[in-house]
Amino acid sequence: MKIVEFYQALQQARNVYEVEKVLNAFESVHGRQLKWTPIGNKENNKGIIEVSADTGRSIVERLTNGVDAVLEREHALHNGLPNCRSPKEAAIAWLGIPEGGLSEMTPQQRRGLAQQIMVKVLPGESKDSRTIEVRDHGIGLMPEQMPGTILSLNENNKVQKHYLAGAYGQGGSSTFAASKYTMIASRHGDHPLVGFTLVYYEDLPPEEYKVGRYVYLTLDNQILTADLSNDEFTAGTLVKHFGYDLGNYSSPVGPNSIYGLLNEILFDPIMPVWLDDYEVHKTRRVIKGSRNALNGAVDDGDERHRGPALSYHMPQYSTTLGDFGRIAIEYWVLAQPENPRDRPIAAFVNPSKPIILTQNGQNQEEMSHILIRKAAELPYLASRLICHIDGNNLTAYAKRLLFVSNREGARRGIVYDLIQQEIVKALKSDDELTRLNNEAREQGRRQLDESAVQRVRKEVARLLRLQGIEITEDIGGAMVGQGADPDRPVHPRPPRPLPKPLDIHEPPTYVRIIWDENGEVPFYPGQRRYIRIETDANSTYHNSLDPLKSRFNIVATNGVIATGSTHLNGGRMRAIFEGNSGATIGDTGRIRIELSLPGLPILFDERRFRIVETPSARQTTKRLTVPNFKTVPVDGPDDPQWANLNWPDDYKTVASSAEMEEGTLMIYYSTLYPKYVEQRGAFEKRDAVLADSFTKYYEVWLSVHSLLLYQNQQDAEAREGIRRLSEEEEEANSVRERQERCRIATIAAMVAAREAQSLAEAVESEPV
Repeated sequence: MKIVEFYQALQQARNVYEVEKVLNAFESVHGRQLKWTPIGNKENNKGIIEVSADTGRSIVERLTNGVDAVLEREHALHNGLPNCRSPKEAAIAWLGIPEGGLSEMTPQQRRGLAQQIMVKVLPGESKDSRTIEVRDHGIGLMPEQMPGTILSLNENNKVQKHYLAGAYGQGGSSTFAASKYTMIASRHGDHPLVGFTLVYYEDLPPEEYKVGRYVYLTLDNQILTADLSNDEFTAGTLVKHFGYDLGNYSSPVGPNSIYGLLNEILFDPIMPVWLDDYEVHKTRRVIKGSRNALNGAVDDGDERHRGPALSYHMPQYSTTLGDFGRIAIEYWVLAQPENPRDRPIAAFVNPSKPIILTQNGQNQEEMSHILIRKAAELPYLASRLICHIDGNNLTAYAKRLLFVSNREGARRGIVYDLIQQEIVKALKSDDELTRLNNEAREQGRRQLDESAVQRVRKEVARLLRLQGIEITEDIGGAMVGQGADPDRPVHPRPPRPLPKPLDIHEPPTYVRIIWDENGEVPFYPGQRRYIRIETDANSTYHNSLDPLKSRFNIVATNGVIATGSTHLNGGRMRAIFEGNSGATIGDTGRIRIELSLPGLPILFDERRFRIVETPSARQTTKRLTVPNFKTVPVDGPDDPQWANLNWPDDYKTVASSAEMEEGTLMIYYSTLYPKYVEQRGAFEKRDAVLADSFTKYYEVWLSVHSLLLYQNQQDAEAREGIRRLSEEEEEANSVRERQERCRIATIAAMVAAREAQSLAEAVESEPV
């Protein structure tokens, strides 16, 4: 078998069996000349290559290498001009990508550009053993370059090339660990030869070696070469994986598909990618990234639509992290779905981790919904809110502290904590999010039979007294200072009417802070305010993501910090100020907005501020040992409340949960929990009234447990103080509490059944 025939046979191979057949034939002819060389010239390379825990993310690393190859080609074509300091700058300058991202391109433009980087999925043997091709039409490699580049590990080929995303020289190699064989072929420009090789994991004798190694095929100690025409192989690189494990991504669309994975991980890609999944799932589509889909980008044939329905969108704006640089924040709230079982954000992100941190557009970390539900106090938006943090403008030092080499998570520490704090502040400071959360809560509340509620409350009070808890008879009644009737529905504030458009002039003539001219702006230490600004300047005067490129200057004196601003749109924007946590009460100063114009006087406006005491928590003249509470049944995954609570899809694993909402402990319980269903069904066969009695007893015992648990939490905080838990601790606590509540629900169902049975026997024994 000739070398060209070997290449052609590998190119045509569709599964592992065909590769092994071809390889055996080639080795039988050239065996003495062949050698398997360790990847990176490292005998012990297993640990470096097997760095990824997710085979899907490894494919993304190959695509990232492809993007770098295209940018490297463009760098050569443009002689390195302009000097681009990031992949995004390079894509804007050399590929014509709009500054706003791929959503500002037409579907046809995205599709045309996507042909430069393609991933193709072939059936292979099974979903656990696919054949995956990644092909780019970038700069390509000469045969002699391949050992020191695509077959190397931890080399410094990219560390000084700021216009490329890669840095560590190992990410793409993680695909070797997910494949049985990998063919690599590449051509540089018009070079006459195509270099190619085959990679596999070589088991070494266990009596001599603890582990094996990854090796590639050479002939006479050189990369194999084939003399092919440009029609047979155009410039660029092909990486073809045989026996690739895609078992976790076997669906055609959605979060468990290769399409969903690529859009989620390439959240805001530098350039689009073409996915050919036709032979497995009959689809060919452009990968444009979830961010661009949220911003309205659609595929070919969907031009009549404009992305998902949104209840709210905060466009991207920049805010400072002090010495660690800046981050950009944006978020979307998807509209309430018609089918309450749907979780609309699942089409874009992992619903359990809807906060995405990116660098160079690639998903580096996904943060838990707990930040939205608990820290930001927006529980009813947790199933609809997606937040994006762009880390491109962090300092180099901050990036070293935060990002890890395999791009599968962020390193915990001071920068990570500051980013989380910034997210929570942003979400809690947005009045529109508060309004939407209240609106969703009111829509999800049920009308309860007040007499039945009072019976449950009295029984709970009796049982709590048996535990030694002093409690008044009116447990669950209105608390002084909270309004006369906590059960009265709170009508949501309607959306603000759209402001009238402002007249724009060139050059601008004014900039104005929207605050009483004679009044002081109060700040308490740590408080954030979004101060509205109006001007007749057009939007090109302000760059919210890079203050150095903006003609607006936002200034604050000692005691208050200017942390960022939103976009200027239609003459309106918001400047973000924050009271310094160490500010002294009574200090005064000024906040100021300036607009500099070439050759003209600076336009400005300013207001005086004062540091005031942090308002104390609302006190009541009457303190109860336990809070007002309410039990709410949740009728399975079709109930909108199920998604709001972010309960797992497996209804057998969730029984109840409790959350404090405006002074009321809301105790939600699943009507599908198996032990409850079993016992209630038995009573329903006998008597519907008896079944209702069983349910009320069940609610009583769940309420007692929730109130005791709440009491323990309050006592612990009183003794030890409130400590902010990490995301991992919160997740672990949630799992433990869910498991405990399942155990308690099982016991509650058994006790409630016994009490209901005793009631029935007492009634039956009474004389007629």
